[in-house]
Amino acid sequence: MTGWKVLIASLILTMATSVQAEQPTTGGSMAWQQWPEVGEATLTWGWWTIYQSSLRTPSGDYEPPLPHALVITYARDISDERLMKATNDQWAHLGYSASQRERWQTALNDAWGDIAEDDRLAFVRYKDKGVFHYQSQGQDWRTTLVIDDTDLADAFLAIWLSENTEYPDHRRALLGEAS
Repeated sequence: MTGWKVLIASLILTMATSVQAEQPTTGGSMAWQQWPEVGEATLTWGWWTIYQSSLRTPSGDYEPPLPHALVITYARDISDERLMKATNDQWAHLGYSASQRERWQTALNDAWGDIAEDDRLAFVRYKDKGVFHYQSQGQDWRTTLVIDDTDLADAFLAIWLSENTEYPDHRRALLGEAS
């Protein structure tokens, strides 16, 4: 009987290790916080800093379709309504239709609330989904929304990573490219 207990314990340990090894790429873990940074950028408007952002990947290089995380630290208070309007404006700039933007805004309704200075929002893009995480001043990260709509996930990241972004210097900095 002792041999069976050892075998079962060994199998359980092996299965648990396999699950842990898979988590960083499937979204079951907060491992994205330890991913190396590809690049970082600061968005300013006039003399005001709006936010600082960084792009992270498991390798530290941006090579789609690897998973990647966009982490934004806000330097100002921004209402949910204003942030959603800015998101919609960027999607319009990128050429997404009004019906797409409306559907996506509804889907993102619970992704974030009002943002306070020093709050952080992270969007982690995995192969088959995107996951929003939110960290309020000094609190732990919490998952706020998981989206299975890969078109929406790609459109959200396109605001920063598309070649047609309104902020090409910001994009280059996030991708670790010289400006």
